[in-house]
Amino acid sequence: MLKSVVCIIMLLMAASIWSQERTLPPDVRQHNLTQFNSNLLNASYGTDWNNPNSFSIWTRWQWQTVDGDPTSIFANYTHQLNQKSVLGIGFLQHNTGIFVDVGANINYAYNFVFEDNIKLIVGANLFGFQEKLADDRFVPDPDIDLPQLEGTNAFIVLFSPGIRLQVNQFNLGLAVENALDYNFSDNAGRGGDLRILTGTLSNDFPVNVFSNESNSFVRPIVYVRAIPDHDTQFGINGLFSTSKFWVQGGYNSFYGVSGGLGATFAKQLSIGGLLEFGTDSPLSDEDPTFELIASYHFGKTDNRKKVVGFDVEKEDALALERIRAEEEEQQRKKAEEIALTERKRVEQEQIEKTKREEELLIRQQFIRDSITKVQLAALKLKEEQKKLDSIAKLQKEQNVEVRPNEKYEEVANAEGLEPGFYLIANVFGTKKYFDNFMIALRKKGLNPKSFYRSLNKYNYVYLDRYNSMNEARKARDSKFFGKYPDKTWIFRVRGK
Repeated sequence: MLKSVVCIIMLLMAASIWSQERTLPPDVRQHNLTQFNSNLLNASYGTDWNNPNSFSIWTRWQWQTVDGDPTSIFANYTHQLNQKSVLGIGFLQHNTGIFVDVGANINYAYNFVFEDNIKLIVGANLFGFQEKLADDRFVPDPDIDLPQLEGTNAFIVLFSPGIRLQVNQFNLGLAVENALDYNFSDNAGRGGDLRILTGTLSNDFPVNVFSNESNSFVRPIVYVRAIPDHDTQFGINGLFSTSKFWVQGGYNSFYGVSGGLGATFAKQLSIGGLLEFGTDSPLSDEDPTFELIASYHFGKTDNRKKVVGFDVEKEDALALERIRAEEEEQQRKKAEEIALTERKRVEQEQIEKTKREEELLIRQQFIRDSITKVQLAALKLKEEQKKLDSIAKLQKEQNVEVRPNEKYEEVANAEGLEPGFYLIANVFGTKKYFDNFMIALRKKGLNPKSFYRSLNKYNYVYLDRYNSMNEARKARDSKFFGKYPDKTWIFRVRGK
C-alpha cells in the first residue's frame, strides 16, 4: 500500500513539474512534414505529397533525449488506387511524456477534377490507438480514486478529415485533427467542442536544376493551428526539392526555428533529418529537437510526373492537347507554306507584268524620242533652210540707197556675224563704259546684244537684227517701237 502511494505521489509530482516546465499542446507535432507522411498534416495531402506508391517512416525526438522526452513515430504506406484516389495504412506511436498512444491509421483521399486546372481534394484519417501511461512503473492502486489518471488504458478512435482546393500549383487546405474523438473504453467522446483546426496555404514553383530532370520545385507553406486552451500556433515552412536531394527550413511560433535536408539514392530511397531549436521561453532552454525520415518509393518513377501534385491523367490530357496543338501547328505551317508559295507566284507574275510594262514603256518612250528627234531635225532643217533663204534674200539685196542724213555702215563680213541689218545703240572703246551701258539697258527692260570688231577694237551694242533694210528702218524710226528713245543707226553685214 505504501509503495503504491509513493508511486502515485511521484507520478503526480512528475506531471506537475512537466506542466510547469514543458507543457506541450495536444497535437502530434507534425508541422515539419512537407515532403513525406504529410497526410498527418492534412489528410488530403496523401494524394501527392506522400509520393504514392511509397513506404515512409517519420520519427521525432522532442528535446533530443531519446529515452525520456516526448517522441512520435509514424510509419505509413501510401498506395495509388487510380488517377483520382489513394489509400494509406500506417502505424502511429505518440508519446506525450505522460501518456503513450499506440495504434493504426487509415488514410483515404480523392480528387474532384474541374476545368481550368482546378481540383477539390478531400481526405480523411482514421486512427485507432490504445492510450496508456508512458512508464509502467507508475501503476496506481485500483483502490485509489485519482481522476487525473482515469482512462490510462483506453482504446481511442480519432477521425480527422481534410479538404484542399488546388488551382494549378496553388493549394488552400483546412483540416480538423479531432473531428471525432471517441473513447470506446468509456463509451464517450473525449474532446467535446474542443477541436484542433489547421489551415495551410502553399504553392509549388517548378525550377530547373538538372538538365535531364524537370521535377524540381520550391514549396513555400504558411499554416495556422488553432488549439483549444493553448496559444494559436502559426508558422512558415520552405521546401526546395529535387530528384536527388531536398532542403527545408521553417518557423513555428511555439516550437521555434527548424532546418533539415535529405538525399535520394537510386531515385527510390530517401533519407533525411531535421533539427528544431526553441526560441521562446521556456523552450529556449531545452536541447534541440530532431527528426529523422526515410521513404522508399516502389516501382519505376513515372517520368511524366514532372511536378508534385501533377498527376498522370492530367499529363495524358496535356500530352493529347500538345499532340493536337502540334497537328494544328503543322497544319498552320502547311497553310502558311501554301499561302507563301501562292504569294510568291503572284509576286513573280506581278514582277513579270511590271517588267513587260516597263519594257513597253521603254519602247514607247524610244519611239516618242525618235519622233521628237525627227521633228527636231526637221525643225532644225527648216530653220537652217529659213536662214539660208534669209541669207539668200540679203545677198539679193546688194545695194542699199542711203537716205540723206541717214547713218549707215556696211561691211562684207564681220568675224562670223550672221548677215543682216543690226540696229546699233552705241559703240564703246572702253570696257567699263560698255558694261555700264549694258546694265542700264537691261534695267530699262531691254535685252541688248553685242559683238566685238577686232578691226577697230570696238564693242558694238545692238538692240536687234533684221533681215531687210526696211525692217531695220522701221525699228529705228519708231524708236525701237517706243522702247528706246535715244538715237540709233544701222550696221549691215552683207555676207559672202
